[in-house]
Amino acid sequence: MALLQELRGLPLINSGVKKTRTVCGYCGVGCSVDILSKDDRIIGVQPAMDGPANLGALCVKGQFAYDYVHHPDRLTKPLVRREDGKLHETTWEEALQVAADGFRNVEQKYGRHAIYGVSSGRTPTEADYLMQKFIRAGFGTHNIDNCSRA
Repeated sequence: MALLQELRGLPLINSGVKKTRTVCGYCGVGCSVDILSKDDRIIGVQPAMDGPANLGALCVKGQFAYDYVHHPDRLTKPLVRREDGKLHETTWEEALQVAADGFRNVEQKYGRHAIYGVSSGRTPTEADYLMQKFIRAGFGTHNIDNCSRA
């Protein structure tokens, strides 16, 4: 079995590879996956054979599209656009305040129906629920959408 895994290019579990059970982050289905990592880097993803949503199957994105995690262009700190028109690193507190001020300014200038929320197809259902609650209860508008269409 080990030789077969090695021939297929799959990492060997007994070679310092750590297996961590989690939920796939590509859509809201909730497929169970085992993340294979070595030296704090993801090196593979396997479907969880006992995952209730996927029963050992994964789509091509869920199984092979994990390289974004370690991509050098991935954002790791909050950014805000300053008056010079450029993005600058900042604290989470300031970034959230800038976003809140932006919502308030749009609402005051154009009214509540100028606010629009878009939820991600890569977030869990609970996060989508909170987004629609934020838009509907927070601003009194039903302008909410989701990018989960095929």
